[in-house]
Amino acid sequence: MKKIFTTRTVAAILLALICALSIVGCAKQEEESVQYDLIPMVMVDGVLYLDTGYNGTYVTGDTYDREITSAVQGYEQPTENDQSNFGTGFKYRYGEREGTIEIEMNSLCRIFATEAVRQQIQFPNQ
Repeated sequence: MKKIFTTRTVAAILLALICALSIVGCAKQEEESVQYDLIPMVMVDGVLYLDTGYNGTYVTGDTYDREITSAVQGYEQPTENDQSNFGTGFKYRYGEREGTIEIEMNSLCRIFATEAVRQQIQFPNQ
């Protein structure tokens, strides 16, 4: 009886098949989706307030009459009142300046503002 394939031929075919499958396997890998965190923000009475990067004057015992009660992921925008993208349990109040709120964070008074007011605070001469 005559052999159709020699051992060397079978080995060469298997090696070619393995190489082809590894190339196809590498080509089909999908890139992982990377999502970056947004600037810290909170929704209050249907309005988004964004972190200004500034601290206000914090006095122990100050009254912060509202609280952030729910949160979304850091890469999402809040869609409900008293919701942030940086955590829950933070107390806040309306700020002295129109369009701002003050959030008590780690014994600091962090100032958040609407986008329009935030631009005025960060770039006052423009």
